[in-house]
This record gives sequence, structure tokens and C-alpha cells, in this order.
Amino acid sequence: MAAGIPYPCIGQSRVIYRFSRGIRRAYYVKLFFKLVRADYHWAMRKTVIPGCVLIALSAAVFSQQDAPANAAPAWFLQEIATLTSGSGRWIASNAEYQGENEPYDAYGTEWVAEFGGSSMRGHLFGMVDGEEVGEFWQFRQYWHPGRKEAVVEQFGWGTVGIGTAWKESEMTKSDQFFFTVDGGSNRSGHVSHFPDKDTHVTASFDIIDDEWVPRRKYTWTRQAVVE
Repeated sequence: MAAGIPYPCIGQSRVIYRFSRGIRRAYYVKLFFKLVRADYHWAMRKTVIPGCVLIALSAAVFSQQDAPANAAPAWFLQEIATLTSGSGRWIASNAEYQGENEPYDAYGTEWVAEFGGSSMRGHLFGMVDGEEVGEFWQFRQYWHPGRKEAVVEQFGWGTVGIGTAWKESEMTKSDQFFFTVDGGSNRSGHVSHFPDKDTHVTASFDIIDDEWVPRRKYTWTRQAVVE
């Protein structure tokens, strides 16, 4: 790619086409609302547009507002909205798994919506007596329009996990491959749902030969916004 050119040359014609189409769309939208606001008979005399043409024009204008075929589905956007609304912070007790090698009495996550709510980033941290004591993972989730699937990425301390997520009934499922700096790898799955808007239940699994072996389960509670 040449310096100073933000898009490959093969895509420039598409950019120009979309720009010109946007100008035409803006013109028709402006004309339509002008006709709606104006006195009906005055508009008909001045523009000589039959009523059937006006109806067809309005249908054409608003049909162009439909979501593109490869846009993120509603379930994915709703999940982002739910996780990031309010404080975006969720806390889960770790009492069941706490021990000498895992002193954290709770874990927390914090999510932030990006690009108009079409993607989000977040991180997971440990807690002791209500205080944050260390960060373990950072996350990114976004919709891949070319593959038409939700992508889930996480990384921390040299380990990288990447995979996909999908909706199955009322559950959201994800399947990720993790790679470590020592050359190791493993496969992990997650299943989650929202019993209500302030509660998020997640379960993790080891995926071995396509069999999902249960590991842990957490119930996360949304934290109030701190004034």
C-alpha cells in the first residue's frame, strides 16, 4: 500500500460509488421531508408529484436504512449493550475455588463499548477484601463481516486465546484455542446467559476431542456506578 493512501486502489471505486450514492440519498431524504412538512395540496401543485410517486419515494428512502447483509446480528449487539451499560463492572465470588495457590476471594471484569456499540474491550482482575490486586486477561470482542461470525480474543502474560462465539437458544457459547510462549496449546469453551439484566452466569470447559469437560462456574453481579 502506497504511503498516504488509506485504502487499496482496488477499493477506491467502491468508496467513490458509496460517496455519490450517499449524496443522492441525502437529496431524496431532504425532498421527502419537505413534502411531508408542506401543505399537501400546495406541494402537489408546485412539484406535480402524484401521491403514488410520493409513497414510492418514501418506501425507497426508508428501505435504504435496512441493516447491511453482513452486519452484526441483534443478539451480539445486545450482549455488548448489556455487559457495558451502567458501570460496566461485574464481580463474582471465588470462594468455591479460593486456596493457597489462588488467594483471590473474588474476580472482577470491566467492559467498555467501542465504535457505537459494535464491539467491546474488557479485562479481568483478581480481588482481595474488595481491592483489585492484579490483572490477568484483556479481551476484545467484535463482529467479523467477512466471516459473518463473532470473534473473541483474549491475551495476558504471554498467552493468547482466539476463537468465535455464537448464540444457541438462550445461551451464548464460545470456542477458543489458547497458545502459550512455551509452545503449548489447548482448547477452551464458555457458556453464559443473563438470568436478569444485572446477573451474568458463566461456565468454563476444557474441550478435549470435541467433548466439553466442565471446569468452573461463576455468577457475576453488575456493580453500581460510583458517583
